[in-house]
Amino acid sequence: MKQGRRVLAGLLLAAAGIANCAAAGPVDEARLYLRGGSGVAANLPKAFSIFSTAAKAGDPLAAYYLGMMYRNGMAVARDAKAAARWLKFAADRQMPAAMFALANLYLSGDGVKRDEQAARHLIEKAADLEYPEAVMAMAIGLRDGSMGFDRNEALSETQMRFANRALAQRTSGM
Repeated sequence: MKQGRRVLAGLLLAAAGIANCAAAGPVDEARLYLRGGSGVAANLPKAFSIFSTAAKAGDPLAAYYLGMMYRNGMAVARDAKAAARWLKFAADRQMPAAMFALANLYLSGDGVKRDEQAARHLIEKAADLEYPEAVMAMAIGLRDGSMGFDRNEALSETQMRFANRALAQRTSGM
């Protein structure tokens, strides 16, 4: 039955025009259902189901997406605790986007106990991995002296320039 699902998934991906279907995995399939496009209609419950299965099998990228679906109430009731659990799973496996999303939960106290130091630690780790949004958050923390950062305007400016360049490259298709 699993092999039949894989064949069906491969056919769906091929019909959607995704190159190299043999290499496409469940996360690619789920993202296609999450966003829709290439002749495939968005299907949030299907995306949620695929991400859930892959995350439970240990896929950190699927765990990140699953956490974000819980956080935003996409195809499932909004559940900040479940979001935090899946984002932590992904963050523990070096996913900078998950680190940043989890840091924001710690800053807001949404689904976790509010903890500025835990947020700072995650933002620093994600910034070390050159995640632009985390670099920007760190620059703001340095500028304002927030999140436990000592105020350092010179370093803040450097971080801000780096983040702006990285974000510009991302939006230009790089």
